[in-house]
Amino acid sequence: MNAKELKSKKLYKEFSLEIPYEEVDIEITNKIKQILPTANIPGFRKGKAPINIVKKKYEDSFLNETIQKVIDSNTKKLIDEKKFSLFRQPKVEITKYEKNKPLILNLKFDLKPQIKLKDFKDLKVNKYEIELGKKAEENQFKNFIDSQKNFKKIETSRQVKNSDKVIVNFESYQEDLPEYLKSQKNFPIDLSFDDGILPGLNKELIERKVKTGDKIELIINLSKILKDEKFKKTTFHFEIIAIEEKIKFELTKEFLDKNGFKTEKDFKDFLVSNIKTQYQQGIKQIEKKELMDLLDNSYNFELPEGVLEDDFNQIWTRLEQAKKDGTLDEDDKLLNDTDLKKRYKKISERRVKLGLLMQHIASEEKVVVSEEEINMGILEYTRQYPGQEKQIMEYFEKNPSSKDTIRAPLIEQKVMDSIVSKSKTNVIKLNEDEYKKLEVKTFDIKDTKK
Repeated sequence: MNAKELKSKKLYKEFSLEIPYEEVDIEITNKIKQILPTANIPGFRKGKAPINIVKKKYEDSFLNETIQKVIDSNTKKLIDEKKFSLFRQPKVEITKYEKNKPLILNLKFDLKPQIKLKDFKDLKVNKYEIELGKKAEENQFKNFIDSQKNFKKIETSRQVKNSDKVIVNFESYQEDLPEYLKSQKNFPIDLSFDDGILPGLNKELIERKVKTGDKIELIINLSKILKDEKFKKTTFHFEIIAIEEKIKFELTKEFLDKNGFKTEKDFKDFLVSNIKTQYQQGIKQIEKKELMDLLDNSYNFELPEGVLEDDFNQIWTRLEQAKKDGTLDEDDKLLNDTDLKKRYKKISERRVKLGLLMQHIASEEKVVVSEEEINMGILEYTRQYPGQEKQIMEYFEKNPSSKDTIRAPLIEQKVMDSIVSKSKTNVIKLNEDEYKKLEVKTFDIKDTKK
């Protein structure tokens, strides 16, 4: 084995490794010797063929397995020789392979950073509690009533209003359209929203001042939703079947019974409980962000270059795809590629740093997640996808490594709980306005109205 160092940084090492082919040949010969007594070669009695003839016939079938064994053995030898403390499995690439010539590898090693944990009792963390007053509770009920939409078919012949719902039949004769866009009967369109399958249709119907019974032809741009320029001018034929006007929603006994509530008070209590749960989930995210900020500011250590590179490349691939799809965040659209890379390299460094720190804390604190906790986590995950529970459970059973997507956040939460339990905590009570200001401050939420 001949090792040549190509790159050397504190937590990143790259080597070119040359392995004599004799090592591969010896391993193959040993394999051949094992099958020699049972080898069937034409012209020879069973097990009596010369080893060189048996080898010529069977060596290719052992080649891949043997090469991998030789690679693993030499990689381990180099790790032991250099006394590397690995953060993750090395990246191994065969750069040159020819029979009877040296096997040449490229090896990349990411090493563990040196992290010395500080005493968590010196950390000061905030715990938040939401307090909703009577006014906030009443507003929640009012917001629910205002958000409900009841419609009633109009009997008079009048033009549509932007608060109406219109029922239409439509069809298009353009080729290659998805079936659901070729024709629909009794298709409802809420004119106050432009979130349907035919973008801009609500605006067109209002501008055309359509009435029940009207038949119109419209050209609609479907290129964005179908991601194909040939659908930029797609012709549709519409027939207005009915117009329904919005009517005030009333909390009736029928509504309460249908939704499992005995009284209006029960329903109001449910709404208050629901909004408190939403606030508590928000508070959990705020507390997590504040704790991560504290840890980020409290620790400074070297980061493995290879891990940083992989993490940033994953982020950049998603950004490139977002640019192609036109879904890039508005803030990101304002930056050129150089500044965008600076922004996300900084984000990547924070992600990697905190990920390493949380892993180290979990190891030092001996934080583990039981199979029972993972199974409970999977059940909780499946509840987010009603009707697909069985398929999701089967997927986790067939792909054990996928359980890491459940295990990782459970470990992270346990680590955070452990840190907080040892820290100085400051309990802060918030009303709605205070919570919203804290949320904006914590996540740097921009005012979209500006």
